[in-house]
Amino acid sequence: MMRRVFRSGNLELLVVCVTGIILQLHNAEAYLSTESSVVSRTTFGDATATFYGGSDASGTQGGSCGYQNPFALGYGIKTAALSNSLLANNMNCGACFEVKCKYDASAYTKKWCYPNSPTIIVTATNQSPPGLNGEHHFDLTEPMFMKIANRIGGRIPIQYRRVRCYKPGGIKFTLTGNPFFNLVLVYNVGGAGNVYGMAIKGSRTDFYPMSRNWGQYWQAFVKLTGQSLTFRVTLGNGKSTTFWNVAPANWQFGQTVAATYNFY
Repeated sequence: MMRRVFRSGNLELLVVCVTGIILQLHNAEAYLSTESSVVSRTTFGDATATFYGGSDASGTQGGSCGYQNPFALGYGIKTAALSNSLLANNMNCGACFEVKCKYDASAYTKKWCYPNSPTIIVTATNQSPPGLNGEHHFDLTEPMFMKIANRIGGRIPIQYRRVRCYKPGGIKFTLTGNPFFNLVLVYNVGGAGNVYGMAIKGSRTDFYPMSRNWGQYWQAFVKLTGQSLTFRVTLGNGKSTTFWNVAPANWQFGQTVAATYNFY
């Protein structure tokens, strides 16, 4: 087999860019799939719950969704780590769920769960192991767990259902990378909350499809410095919105920009 090596810097850059675009197109198709019924369900289904992160939830920072510091990003204590049967390899990061203890399940739950089954709403920000017997599982922050049950209960049966996310202000994008590699964290997403696809556009370019790098970080191999940026975001329920000129032409890497509107 004969292998050709391009010595020209311009040709090497062209090969890298074309390869990156092909990979983006392939990955964009893979991620624009339909969320599973166990995630989209609007009637209550069964799962189990524990808690983590300490009494102030400070130990919930980091995690598989890429949010790093949920307090700085506005999620606060109202978060949960989900088993992969629900998080789906981080595709459902940002989804919101209503959770309540299954008070009438047993004498144990009647002892530790609060009467009348109060509910909480949490956003998925991390991944947890499954339940002891492989059940869908929610690892809640300790303060949120204590809103539905006594912490001594430790592990409890719960019920959950998907709900609409209501986030203050507009959807937000943190811009990182370098002139030829755009890496964008998307968060504070309303509506379905879980981003399944993104595209990016400069003021002098067409839209370029982005692929998931990890968690809710999305990437594009294209030079867009010196241009205002527009993002097209598609959620797990298929709804898509374009956020025009979110970043001004003089944006900088490391900067966070916010749209003036959101999904609702």
